[in-house]
Amino acid sequence: MKLKNNSLPTFLTAVTLTFLFACGQRNSDKSATQTTSIKPDELTLSIDTFSTFPPEIDGCSCYFSNDSTEFKKGEYIYMNDYAQTSFLKINGVLTKFTQTDFKEVDSLNVKAKYKSDHYEMTIESRDGIQNGDETWLKTGTIKLTNKKGKTVTKTFYGECGC
Repeated sequence: MKLKNNSLPTFLTAVTLTFLFACGQRNSDKSATQTTSIKPDELTLSIDTFSTFPPEIDGCSCYFSNDSTEFKKGEYIYMNDYAQTSFLKINGVLTKFTQTDFKEVDSLNVKAKYKSDHYEMTIESRDGIQNGDETWLKTGTIKLTNKKGKTVTKTFYGECGC
């Protein structure tokens, strides 16, 4: 009888510890899953450069860089086909946009809006001097917003023409 009395507390301790460890493992798995489910584009939003023209950009177009130095090197952040299609490299991915609105603010300034599956973009540009036979310099801002409302705004330097 003495043996039964000693084994009961040991048995209860073992069951309790097993139960506690099992609960602790589930919680640690849950927090690991939550950490890995955060998408990178929700944490950062960057506009990156690219140098190859997409196949949709052929003929008349606009192409913008961060500044005149990158422009001279052929490093662009934005391109469009002078119509409805444009491209912006976001978080390392070249993303295609479709124009949704276009407005001439005055004789020198234009505001255009674009949409993709995951982003909205607004371009505000100002006409500069003629840079070639059929090209004109442009400056302005690109405002990019993701579905979560995170926004980044960049200034640009570039040109439009044929």
